[in-house]
Amino acid sequence: MVALTYGISSYTRRRGDLPELPVINMFSEVGPTEDGVILQSRPGLTSASVIMGDGPVRALYRIDGVLNNGLFGVSGSSLYHEDVEIGQVEGEGPASLAGYEDRIFVNSGGPLYTYDGTDFLTISLPENFLASKVVTGASRAIVIRKDSGRFYWSDILTSSIDDLSFATAENSPDKLKDMLFIGDTLILFGSETVEFWASSPDPDLPFQATPGRTYQTGIRDTGCATHYLDTWAWISDKNVVCVATPTQVISDPDIESRIGESESASLWTFEIDGTDFLALRLDDQTWVYHSRNQTWSQFESYGQTNWLPQCYEKGYFGLSNSGTLAQWSNDYYDFGSVLERRFRAGMAINGGTEMVANVMIRTNPGQTRVLSGQYSDPIISLRYARDGGFQWTAWREKRLGVQGSYDTRSVWTSLGYFAYPGGLFEFRVTDPVPFRVSGAFANEEYGGI
Repeated sequence: MVALTYGISSYTRRRGDLPELPVINMFSEVGPTEDGVILQSRPGLTSASVIMGDGPVRALYRIDGVLNNGLFGVSGSSLYHEDVEIGQVEGEGPASLAGYEDRIFVNSGGPLYTYDGTDFLTISLPENFLASKVVTGASRAIVIRKDSGRFYWSDILTSSIDDLSFATAENSPDKLKDMLFIGDTLILFGSETVEFWASSPDPDLPFQATPGRTYQTGIRDTGCATHYLDTWAWISDKNVVCVATPTQVISDPDIESRIGESESASLWTFEIDGTDFLALRLDDQTWVYHSRNQTWSQFESYGQTNWLPQCYEKGYFGLSNSGTLAQWSNDYYDFGSVLERRFRAGMAINGGTEMVANVMIRTNPGQTRVLSGQYSDPIISLRYARDGGFQWTAWREKRLGVQGSYDTRSVWTSLGYFAYPGGLFEFRVTDPVPFRVSGAFANEEYGGI
C-alpha cells in the first residue's frame, strides 16, 4: 500500500506549470487520534435574523461597552444599528467604524459621521477634508485625511477636531492609506512606509513618532490592514501578506501574483471553533489562513464568483450579495444549498510505469443525519489525471455510508497504469454531511493479493 500525499494547504503555481493542490472549503488541523494532519470541512452558513437593508454589507462593528454592545454595520450606503437604518454614509472607499462608550464614528472615504444612539451627525473637519479611515485610541477619534500624509485627532472623548490637531507622517512624504491602534501605539500605513506613533500625555501632541521604528514597506490600499491575534497583518505595497514585520511573510509567490492581478483586495479575520482565520479577499477568490497550522485554504460559495462573506464581527458575517447577515450553522449546507468540499492527493513517478489497482480514502463514513430520501446515502466522488492536472477523467462516485455504517470504505478500483510525472487524484463531496480526511492510499492489498 502506498500513502498518497494530499494537500493540507492550498498550493498553486501557474509559473512553471506545477501541479496544483487546492484545498476548498476545508482546513487542516492536528488529529491526535489519527496519524498526522487531517482535513476538516468548514461549517455551513445560514441566514441570521439581522437584515441590514439590501446590502452589500461592507463593514460590521460591535465592541463590548460601546452603545450598549450594539451591532452596527455599513450596508450599501447607509449605517445600520442591527435592522434599523440610521443614516446615509457618503463616499466610495472602504467603510470603517470605531467608537467610544457613548458614540460611534463611521466613514467610507468621504465625510466623517458620528452617532450617539439618538443623533446621526456629520462632523466638521478642517477645510472639509474627506476621511479615508477612522479609528479610536487614547480616548480620541483619529482620522486620516484622504490623499495626504496627515492624520487628525479629536479632543478627548469628543467628536470635535480642531484645525491644528494634526500631525504629518515624518519619515517619508508618502500618502497615508490605513491605520490601526493596538495597545498604546498608532500604526500608520503609508504607500511606501509603516510608521509607529506612541501615545503621549502631551495634550498638544498626543501621538509621537517612535524614533528608529519605521518599516520601508508600505501598504497596498485602504482596507488591507487588520488586527490579527494579538498583533496585526497587512498586504504590502509589493502584494505580500505580512504579519507584524515585513520579514514575517505568510503568502506564497502564487498568492502574491494573484493579489497583483486583482483590482480589489482586503484583509479581515473570523473564527471557527475558537481558532482565528485571516481572510484575504480578492476580485474572485477568498483565501483563508489558519492561525495555528499556518496553512492556506480557499473558501467558496457554490455557483458564486467568490465566497459571499466579506466582513465579520463576533459571530456575524456581512455578505457581498445581500443585507442579511450570516452565521455558522450546525449543518453542512450553505443557506440550504450546496457546500462543496474538495482536495487533491498525488503520487510522483520518476521512471517506468505503475499500475494503480485501487485508491482508498480514510474518512468518517456513516455520519449522515438524513435517515431517508435525498442525502441518506451520501456520495464521494473521485477524478484523476495522469499529466499533472491538465486533463481529468470524469467523476466516479462511491458511497460514504448510510447513518451508522461506520465501517463503510470508499474504494475506487481499476484505475490503470500511470507513468511520469505521476498520478493526481481529486476528491469531492457535495452532499450535506460531515466530512473529515485523515489519509489517502493507493494499491491496498486484499488478503495478501
